[in-house]
Amino acid sequence: MVATGHKFTIAVTGALGRIGAAVCELALAEGHTVLGLDRAPESTRVHPNYTYRQVDLTDYAKFKAAVAEAKCDAIVHMAAVYSQRAPTDPEGPFVIFYPEHDIHNINAAASWNSLEVAAELGINRVVMASSVNSIGMVFSKRPRFDYVPLDEKHPFYPEDAYSVCKQVVEIQSDAFVRRYPTMRVASLRFHWVITDELAASPEELSAAGGTWKDLWGWVSTTQTARSCLLGLEAPTSTFPAGTHETFFIVAPTAVRQGSSLELLKEHFPEITDIRREYKGNEGFFDCSKAERMLGWTEKAHPWTPK
Repeated sequence: MVATGHKFTIAVTGALGRIGAAVCELALAEGHTVLGLDRAPESTRVHPNYTYRQVDLTDYAKFKAAVAEAKCDAIVHMAAVYSQRAPTDPEGPFVIFYPEHDIHNINAAASWNSLEVAAELGINRVVMASSVNSIGMVFSKRPRFDYVPLDEKHPFYPEDAYSVCKQVVEIQSDAFVRRYPTMRVASLRFHWVITDELAASPEELSAAGGTWKDLWGWVSTTQTARSCLLGLEAPTSTFPAGTHETFFIVAPTAVRQGSSLELLKEHFPEITDIRREYKGNEGFFDCSKAERMLGWTEKAHPWTPK
């Protein structure tokens, strides 16, 4: 049983990545102790409640030993490998490239190991980085959406290694809470994580454009990190022990300062099951589950026709 206001000792994997670093920063600011784990030899972060260890998550024994030594009682798994195109050229060449088999094998092993380390060490609060791509989006030739706004009940249609791995994260998490009924796992489906500065400017955000394949979504870095801590801290009255839940973590308005319905008609005329009224730039993701169970919300930049 975790008491309200409990300060965790959190193992954060991918601690040197943009999201992992933001989780570390926010957790430390709120009084938690953090063990940062990543593949680089050193971390530049200096804080009395922060320890860093160089760990390859596929080296299970070393991973487990580091978490055990730090006496962690929570894990936030943010580490992943993936190919990446330049943000300014989403259809262009990859600026970071991994073969598909490496993306699958490294990520699937790392997520399994994170859950198994937690189970073997009796760690009952776990947050796993999933993605909106778990259902098949930006890496698909043409993503399939059965209805909008999307919620966590939408079927999976992934086509690529990264997206499949994010579905696998969720399948693995289901398996672990069945076997270890004291564990509680939150799989967070992050969208395009942008800087807080860009998130604060609706004009600059609209100019950035977003992509049609992922339905023009976004989320700020700080609120992404906040969702991770809420995944650990949410009370059992709203998020019971012994369960695994998935949550979309996406802003309530689309990137564009324009009509969402017109964008949908232009790019996805086949979607006829529209389950809300669109008057402006309302988003295509229903995040009410995250608000209800975790207390998480992101700010909106509403736009309506003049």
